[in-house]
Amino acid sequence: MNKALLGFFACFTAASCLLTTACENKKPEIKTSTNQMKDASTKTIENMQAAYKGERTATAKYEAFSKKAESEGYHNIALLYNAVSAAENIHSMNHKAVIEDAGGTVPVITPEYKVKTTKESLSDDINGEAYEAQVMYPDFLKTAEMAGNQTAHLSLSFAQKTEQKHKLFFDQALSGINSNTLNTLPSKYYVCPVCGNTYATNPPKHCDFSFTEGDKFIVFQ
Repeated sequence: MNKALLGFFACFTAASCLLTTACENKKPEIKTSTNQMKDASTKTIENMQAAYKGERTATAKYEAFSKKAESEGYHNIALLYNAVSAAENIHSMNHKAVIEDAGGTVPVITPEYKVKTTKESLSDDINGEAYEAQVMYPDFLKTAEMAGNQTAHLSLSFAQKTEQKHKLFFDQALSGINSNTLNTLPSKYYVCPVCGNTYATNPPKHCDFSFTEGDKFIVFQ
């Protein structure tokens, strides 16, 4: 398993009760039949494979979109795309670790995408990140919970919460183009190497999602 993800998962499991208000106040457990759990387990690995494909494609296309933005004179947007590409790569590696540990097959893919104008790409990416954060990943998380697959749930959770932030960053970038306020966009981004969480300008001392120390963040400037 990805060493960073494995280390965090071990700490997360040991401290889970301490991080809740009280263990006895946990939500009621969802009762699942043996057959339902088997089906959910199989579906979870299929979901992880689909998520892996999506994150690998996003890694490649955002790297290409960064170069396109730079060529159009949008340096700060190019930085954003570079940071988001790195975050998506971290998600893909976490997903890959889950698949491998479950004995599944890691898909081999050739990313397919079209490089458009930066403005067009941002519009598409806003919709894409919104879909992942609000529809795809929540659905995958429910199945992983039903399967009792905690590592899959953790990896999916990291990705889902990060995609929500990426959508907001893309909203901000597109607004900067439309309102001619590109000079107000962040000129530095930070990415957590464990979960892909992405920050602009002033990061916290620890990642909000994985509690990774801020001095370990990957910097884009």
